[in-house]
Amino acid sequence: MKKIIYIISLFTLFASCDYLDVKPVGKVIPEKVTEFRALLTSGYNTVSSYKYLLAFRSDEVIPIGTEDAYAQLIDFAIWNDNSVNMMASYPWSTPYKAIFYANSVIADVMDAEVDTQDDSREQILGEAYLLRAYMHFDLLNLYGIPYNIATAATDKGIPLALKIDIEQSYTRATVEKVYEQIFADIAEGQRLLTVDEQESSILYRFSKKSAKAFEARVRLYHQEWENAMNLAEELLPTCPLEDMTSGAAMEPYNIKSHEAILCLEEWGSRDISRYSQLLPTLQEKYNAENDYRFDMNFTLGDGGKYEPTKGGENSNYKVSIRSAEIYLIAAEAAVHVEGKLEQAKTRLKELLKTRLKKDYYLERAETIDRMSSEELLVEIMNERARELALEGGHRWFDLRRTNRPEIVKVYTDDKETVQSATLMKDDPRYTISLPQEATENNPDLRN
Repeated sequence: MKKIIYIISLFTLFASCDYLDVKPVGKVIPEKVTEFRALLTSGYNTVSSYKYLLAFRSDEVIPIGTEDAYAQLIDFAIWNDNSVNMMASYPWSTPYKAIFYANSVIADVMDAEVDTQDDSREQILGEAYLLRAYMHFDLLNLYGIPYNIATAATDKGIPLALKIDIEQSYTRATVEKVYEQIFADIAEGQRLLTVDEQESSILYRFSKKSAKAFEARVRLYHQEWENAMNLAEELLPTCPLEDMTSGAAMEPYNIKSHEAILCLEEWGSRDISRYSQLLPTLQEKYNAENDYRFDMNFTLGDGGKYEPTKGGENSNYKVSIRSAEIYLIAAEAAVHVEGKLEQAKTRLKELLKTRLKKDYYLERAETIDRMSSEELLVEIMNERARELALEGGHRWFDLRRTNRPEIVKVYTDDKETVQSATLMKDDPRYTISLPQEATENNPDLRN
């Protein structure tokens, strides 16, 4: 029997005993494949545009600008979570709303009437599983304890939402249990997908290629080095790179770039381009004269400090996964696999050859060839910081999943007073605290 799918106005997720605390504003009963496609599209459209906030939280940029703009952003940069000044917020209810849509599709799409030759029930169902996995993965990396193979079976993760049941109680699953579910959803999604690669106009939808790329990322975070390496290596022949040495390369993080694999979420914001400047920790990672990315991504501001052009308000900045990340996954994972050190160096050099001026590339290539595995890992992480700067929350997630270093930010506030803030090594704030409203409405989330 078909379930009634509510078109919802979402207020607070995980009230004490509810799946969702919602106010129904209408209802439809999807019966056809095209109607379920529309329902899943609503789920895709729900994905939050929040990752620019993680650029402030990491060691990349610091807020500047007007008093109001500075006041709304500085708490993100100094890890002051749940501040009353925050006008924006890290997402909590919206990812679960996307999961709600995915679960609605999963529950009933295979009973739908086929009314189109352009889409299949299996493809839509596969995408729904992958969207659910993607949202759980995002939430885990925001609010779950960073993955540690020795403690993941007991570390707190996030609640899993796997069915529509307003009576069930929601508590936090362990980090390992969440990963197990993510992998199960990825596997089921891949089994069902029928589209090898989506057309450029609908790259927000999962395909076999983007599903494999997403799995490679998750395997890397889960420290499954050989699995991550193999997945990335399988993808590389289909992952062209923008050649910045040609003088005509497109921004590789633009949805029109041939590097784009999945374009699901808008990660840029005018808050980045108008109200931030680079921190030395990011600027000093570049050789500004010889790295084409520096001039492409940053500009010298009126105050003599570099400011981002990358990550600004641009609807084309929606690339969630792209070719360069696959090269970096292949390189990082290979360092950890016995006998693959030279392969790791090759993958890194293949990326750098398209990003650096020729003479500097040859110099860097020689240096990389001499590196030990430990030195190469440091270089790969620095390269991820350069290549993926301000993009998709990568830097914050990389800091979390690796050594969680001390971060010291010295900055000038809106009153021209020098301030400083410190995130200690392994600081508990590497895990973002749950929203106060969520824990008040569902005390079980505190356990």
